[in-house]
Amino acid sequence: MSKNLIPQIAHMLGVELGEEFKVKGYDELIYRLTNDGLKLTHDSGIELADVSAKVAFADLLNGKDEIIKLPWKPKAGEQYYSFGGRFFGDPTVWIVVDVIWQGLAYDVAMFDKGWVYRTKEEAQAALPKVAAELGVEYEL
Repeated sequence: MSKNLIPQIAHMLGVELGEEFKVKGYDELIYRLTNDGLKLTHDSGIELADVSAKVAFADLLNGKDEIIKLPWKPKAGEQYYSFGGRFFGDPTVWIVVDVIWQGLAYDVAMFDKGWVYRTKEEAQAALPKVAAELGVEYEL
């Protein structure tokens, strides 16, 4: 039995197993590498036939197609980092806060603004620019 190389291929392509991504020029399709190979889903939620996935996989491997990474979005109950006012003290001073994704209006608004980060370090790196755009002070 030979070794499954899909995890290494995913790494070489710059994606994680299970991570959804798009391919330039095919905006209506969502791609995802699994241990079983490439899966293609139409935006409507319909999974496409394996033959389409095999052609798309070959085009990714030979460099014909370009992967477009989608913003990371937490799953329900998963922690993420964003920004908020300092609760004790001056609310106009923004800080990095850790939040649990619940799909609430706050979560969706932060995601739509691009203010949802997987790590505290990513949020800290983004905070100075966001604070400058909003004209608020910040603390790291």
